[in-house]
Amino acid sequence: MKNDKASEFSLLKKLPPWARRKYFLVKLEFGARQFTIKDLENFFEERFKQTGNEEFLIKNVGELVAVLSRAGLIKERSDPYDSRRKIYQLVFPEFKAENLNDVLFFLFDHLRVSLNVHDSEKLLLTMLFYKTMSDRWHAFINEHKNSGIHEHEIYLSANEQVLRLYDPENKELLTWKSVVSSKQNINETLAHAFERIAELNLDRGLGGLTHIVNIIYQLDPQKLTQIIEILDLYDLSFYHPKEIGRFYRDFLDTTASFGGKYQGEFLTSRSLRTLLSRLLHIKNNSVVLDPAIGTGSLLIEIALHSSSPGRLLLLGVDTKNWAVTLAAMNALVSGIPNYTFKIGDSLLGTPVEDLLEKFGLTKADYVVVDPPWNLVVSGEVAAVGKNLPYLLDRDNLPSWRSADWLWVQLAAFYSKIKAAVVLHPGALSRSGAEKEIRKTLLSMDIIEAVIQLPQKLLQWTSISPIILVINKEKPKVLHRKVLMINVTEGIEEISRRLIQLKQETIDQIVSTYTSYKEIEGFSRIVSLEELAENDYNLSPQLYVFKRESSKIDTRKLLSALKELLEEDEKLSKEAIVLAEKILEAENR
Repeated sequence: MKNDKASEFSLLKKLPPWARRKYFLVKLEFGARQFTIKDLENFFEERFKQTGNEEFLIKNVGELVAVLSRAGLIKERSDPYDSRRKIYQLVFPEFKAENLNDVLFFLFDHLRVSLNVHDSEKLLLTMLFYKTMSDRWHAFINEHKNSGIHEHEIYLSANEQVLRLYDPENKELLTWKSVVSSKQNINETLAHAFERIAELNLDRGLGGLTHIVNIIYQLDPQKLTQIIEILDLYDLSFYHPKEIGRFYRDFLDTTASFGGKYQGEFLTSRSLRTLLSRLLHIKNNSVVLDPAIGTGSLLIEIALHSSSPGRLLLLGVDTKNWAVTLAAMNALVSGIPNYTFKIGDSLLGTPVEDLLEKFGLTKADYVVVDPPWNLVVSGEVAAVGKNLPYLLDRDNLPSWRSADWLWVQLAAFYSKIKAAVVLHPGALSRSGAEKEIRKTLLSMDIIEAVIQLPQKLLQWTSISPIILVINKEKPKVLHRKVLMINVTEGIEEISRRLIQLKQETIDQIVSTYTSYKEIEGFSRIVSLEELAENDYNLSPQLYVFKRESSKIDTRKLLSALKELLEEDEKLSKEAIVLAEKILEAENR
């Protein structure tokens, strides 16, 4: 029977993967129609004959029905004309729009039978992006088709307002609707579309779409068709860009847990994104730079937390072509058009300067970066050495085995107002050149706050992350001082290895940061003199910690004394009685 309190996908999660895949095949075929065991057998048999796809091979249809029935996904009743026969119907016959995120995870599970985790994720993110932008492109066309403007001109306008999905050179439509309706080989048609879309949208950072072509050719055409059939049930132009963007980042957050350390380092956790967005509090008409953009989620959520995302210019750099494309897709589905992302090694400095120069700038208003920890710098960066353009301390180069303080100096140098850098906690206390760099930045009085967060906040490590905030407009109350915040409580467990900050904890961190409050066991303002006494160690836990209460609870103490006195009196009476018995025995 249907569990009214359970969603379709909460029930599906309890099924083995093989049953989940078969369920969607049944749903695509039968929808709200009733069927029998024989109908199912005929369906799987005929589809296997037509396609040769092993997804339609099933030894025991009755077992599938039993599994789905126990899960509450199928309801049954007796045939009114033959009481020995059962008639079945799906409990959830429709594909509902609010289930899109769950559909993505089903498709991800579906693909992992044929592809590795990273390729499955890449393909699905690209397909979601492609379907979303295609639906918006056609919605734009429909809105303007009766305007009296020539169709060709509307197409060109949609290319600039949405995405270039019309190839004017070959007079070819490259939208989802045109491609999936083609009678040619679906793998070849889709691969061609992605190659051409990449060429037409190079300036939008989509050159990496060509990476998807090889993945497409690895898939059986029938499996690719199944993915298309399911996504084709949704018109994604009806979703608000913020909502689609949330789906996109939620999917990235979840699949990161499948991808191991590399994938986790590619992504800033949700709690950190929210916290950094609120700490920076970006002003309108600002330029925001992320020199290690990764998936783009951090930069995009910072923009979305501002009052007018469309009035910001987002700039990003990454060494990986796919990262730049992924960040661009993330921005476009989220409705953020004002961005420029490019490939390059920011630690060289020149890629950042070239990007800024494109807009007539030498610095960004804000810099935010969650770089790879303890990154071994490239030989090219090491060769430049003390001539790196952003160094604030040219006399002390950090070890090339850890780029932490290169990232901090880069963020400080290229920011006009504020910068925030996520760091490994070891960066705050290492000796040698790193200590000297900390000393230099403290002497410049631009380090405003250091925030230590709890362990297990990141997908890929249990080590507690640090946020270091640079402020070129530091308030007088923090002149020659640094605000230290040490967060040890206010968390909620997501899994055995992962936690997130509670909303009230984020609120408290932001409130403490903006008001410069000192809260015992949570925050403290530390002078540069005290930092110097501690060898320029910036670890908040060295300065902020919970002390055991020295207050005596008088009532508890009095109660304990009474208990001791009563116990002593009882023992004394028992001792007297025993002594009397001994004396009595001796006198006999």
